[in-house]
Amino acid sequence: MVSVSLPADHPTSVAFLDETGAIASDRVFAVGCLKVAEPADLLRPLQKLKDRKHRYEEIHWVDATRESMGFYEAVIDIVRAAPGVRFSCFVADRAVADPVARFGSPWRAYERLAAQLLIGSIQPNELVCVLADEYSTPDEVRFEQEVRDIVNHRLGRLAVTSGCRLDSRAAVPLQIVDLLTAAVAFEFRQALGLAGTSSP
Repeated sequence: MVSVSLPADHPTSVAFLDETGAIASDRVFAVGCLKVAEPADLLRPLQKLKDRKHRYEEIHWVDATRESMGFYEAVIDIVRAAPGVRFSCFVADRAVADPVARFGSPWRAYERLAAQLLIGSIQPNELVCVLADEYSTPDEVRFEQEVRDIVNHRLGRLAVTSGCRLDSRAAVPLQIVDLLTAAVAFEFRQALGLAGTSSP
């Protein structure tokens, strides 16, 4: 067995995945990926903002109201300013190209869309740990392993080291992905006449 040693400064990141919409029924479905080289660079300023504003509830797109808009704008400013942060999003309009029909099930479609986002986001030689929002699936669905295997096979190397699904209440970056992904999906829904026009 050959021993391989990586340098201490080898590029690594954590990728946070979330989805918006019901892939099995909604016309517009989106998957978002927030890749962070050093999560503390994002989390520390966010925590300071929450402490300053005394806002400790989850960050959710549905809670973006006229009253909370200043707080949400400050959250977005922090995300934009944090070094080593990259957001990408895959939006599917099921009336144009239905990923469920293409891949055979809602869970398989979500796996494939998530894997495609990661393939496009991971830099050469970078190692990534994937943390995804928890959602209910049948027992035979192995989202974490499937996404890891698809990405590593496609890139021809170890790129995704591991994956885990978490309750978004336990991870602020998952809440940020929810906010960004839902905002993108809302714009698509609005353009299709499927969303209201009164939301700030």
